[in-house]
Amino acid sequence: MDKRSLCLLVICINVCLVIWLVSVQQPPMLEAEMSADFSGTGGSISSISSSTTTQPPTGRRSRGNLSKPNQIIHHQPSRTPSNNDSSLVSNTYLATPPPPMASQTPAPPGSSMHLMDLPNFAYLMDQPACDKDVRVLILVHSAVRNIDKRRIIRETWADRSYIDRTPLRVIFLVGGVGENAERWQQFLGRENHQHGDLIQGNFNDAYRNMTYKHVMALKWFNEKCAHAQLLVKVDDDVFMNTPQLVKYLATPSLPEHSMLLDPDLLLCRSVNRSRVKRTYRSKWRVTYKEYPNRFYPEYCPGMAIVYAPDVVHRLYEAAQKSKYFWVDDVLITGILAEETGTKITKLKYYLEQKDVRRLLSGGADLEEPPFLFTNHAILPDESMAIWQMALDRIQRPLLTHPASSSASASYASKSAPIVPSGNISEAQESTGLS
Repeated sequence: MDKRSLCLLVICINVCLVIWLVSVQQPPMLEAEMSADFSGTGGSISSISSSTTTQPPTGRRSRGNLSKPNQIIHHQPSRTPSNNDSSLVSNTYLATPPPPMASQTPAPPGSSMHLMDLPNFAYLMDQPACDKDVRVLILVHSAVRNIDKRRIIRETWADRSYIDRTPLRVIFLVGGVGENAERWQQFLGRENHQHGDLIQGNFNDAYRNMTYKHVMALKWFNEKCAHAQLLVKVDDDVFMNTPQLVKYLATPSLPEHSMLLDPDLLLCRSVNRSRVKRTYRSKWRVTYKEYPNRFYPEYCPGMAIVYAPDVVHRLYEAAQKSKYFWVDDVLITGILAEETGTKITKLKYYLEQKDVRRLLSGGADLEEPPFLFTNHAILPDESMAIWQMALDRIQRPLLTHPASSSASASYASKSAPIVPSGNISEAQESTGLS
């Protein structure tokens, strides 16, 4: 072999070695970062928002599941470390492992293991049933990797120091982490150990599996919180005005109070005569085999929907017998709502992006008009600023002028206590919500 050939061989070996190191080796600081995320006991919300906790497990997503929207995860992700990765999880947080996976034997359609066309459905993470004081269950549809979005919600409109003194309960819904992502499962396990607010189904958390997550929400409410007055389904990039909802519940003189007592309530900002996307360039592309009509029926966009318990029960029962369709809001609040004779009640006030900017610039009042939801894709600093304005309104019930936009400059301050009463009739007086 001449010198030229030998040099080329050495170069090729070095290139292959570099490619292997880049694609296979994990970042050396990953385990230390993950251990630091939940080190110590009784961590606060602020601890998870530090620079280290925003470094979730890294690595490539598995692409093998994209063509299998119905796939169930048949391995059992664990919250405990494996034998060859003992440093990944601190012994302080070795919580009870999630429930075992369902067996491969198909269960009867009426059993709790049945979810649409998935006969072996199971919860990888679950929460206790609602207690008798819960009047509204808020289920936030989130993705496994949306850690920051969940953190912002916990620090704003679902802040436990406020929510725990109201008749509301907030839980996040996620799917499975997919193949070769055990570290994400362990990360979720520690997140749930700290906050106790995650429910996880054993279907892959994929875009075309959103219908499973939506029906799982109906299922969980129907089985564990059916006594509540309302179910709210909301996406994790939406700001929900929880103090305004408490006000509606606590004030019988408001028309919204009576509306929320309607046993047939399906409340949202509906979409009518939406054309079915057929172009290959659209992520919403639907084939004629999936849905043959030219237009969808009137339906509720999935980012924010309010259900009465009877409606939840009807739609859940219909979904369990329905053929799977991956556009979840169209299927559940459009097709199945039409089949079950459920009418949509239109939500009057919705804060669009331009309204958010106007509110934060001081050009509008927080309650003129009152709103329950913003549009999706709200920014974290916008959520923080609106929440601070809401807190200012609660803490200063005699405020007579619009909340100042200066709230946006001080949104991070949470030193002032929140003092709404746990009793909803007392809350009407003590918080100035009447």
